[in-house]
Amino acid sequence: MKIEQLDKNFEIVNDGDGGEKAVYTIPHEKFDLYGVYYSEEEKRFRRVPKEVADNISYNLSVLATNTAGGRLRFCTNSGTIGIEATYPFLAHMTHMPYTGSNSFYLLEKTESGFKYINVFRPNFGEEKGFKQTIKIRGGAMREFILFFPLYNSIDSLKVILDADAKIENGSKYRDIKPILYYGSSITQGGCASRTDGAYQALISKWNDIDFINLGFSGGCKAEDIMVDYICGLDVSLFVLDYDHNAPSVDYLKETHYSNYLKYRKFHPDTPILMLSRPNIEGEEQNIARFKVIKATYDKAKKDGDKNVYFIPGKQLFKKEDRINCTVDGCHPNDLGFYRMAKRIYKELIKIDEKFR
Repeated sequence: MKIEQLDKNFEIVNDGDGGEKAVYTIPHEKFDLYGVYYSEEEKRFRRVPKEVADNISYNLSVLATNTAGGRLRFCTNSGTIGIEATYPFLAHMTHMPYTGSNSFYLLEKTESGFKYINVFRPNFGEEKGFKQTIKIRGGAMREFILFFPLYNSIDSLKVILDADAKIENGSKYRDIKPILYYGSSITQGGCASRTDGAYQALISKWNDIDFINLGFSGGCKAEDIMVDYICGLDVSLFVLDYDHNAPSVDYLKETHYSNYLKYRKFHPDTPILMLSRPNIEGEEQNIARFKVIKATYDKAKKDGDKNVYFIPGKQLFKKEDRINCTVDGCHPNDLGFYRMAKRIYKELIKIDEKFR
């Protein structure tokens, strides 16, 4: 028995197919793409160039095509909106819903904040792609933002509108360079139930600043090639959080401070925010890892770096009801991500008011 047969509220709505449609293949000049780019050579979306990812690890080869942090901004007066997406496979995960791993979240940007419109999600069995079109209130121009899947890889994306609808570019993010987040599966977004629910997306919805999500499940080890790639990015702030994927405390000791120095060589004034992991369990190892990161921070401050900051992982979930912040003792649920976002956002404002 399928739950939608018992409760119609669980059905995937697909009521916008009537009438003539205009189909826009992304990338398209009227749709602004953020957080990912489209590789014409490979015919797929990417976060990191193939030549970089393939020379680091198998993990990066796979995860660099996951679209975590991808967004599309546009304006339209269409009375229907739909998408058609294709992908090599669905990301089946026992601890993360399709709405976070494989779906597209559509929000309307209004003067008072963001309004939920729809989650375009695949059904069971739609292993290579899906299509969905919904009715919305049309007539007036409205601004939308579409958040890409956190774990799925997307080969193609089409946006479907009424044939006679107007289409314009959405408003730009504030005139501040993107915030860069480099970390593990938590940074990638595991295990948010919504693609706009990872902590970077929450912060971006609050301060309207673009961001780059370089979170890689099991593949964030601050390898030389990746650090070199990160050093080549022009950003307003760098969040450094690879504690979880460092294979050991010794590995973290060998790489953390040296990678900080390498980044500083190329970006002497960019603020760096260091995080340690927020695990519920494993306190002894957490403490040892915390000490390594704190030592980097302390030495940097002692050497006169005024643009380095640190949040201990135990502060990210808060103390009260901490046990309710993850799905498995490690990966945050929506409560965990919200608390992480609140704590990091508070720190960003302390670093510079422009991040408010």
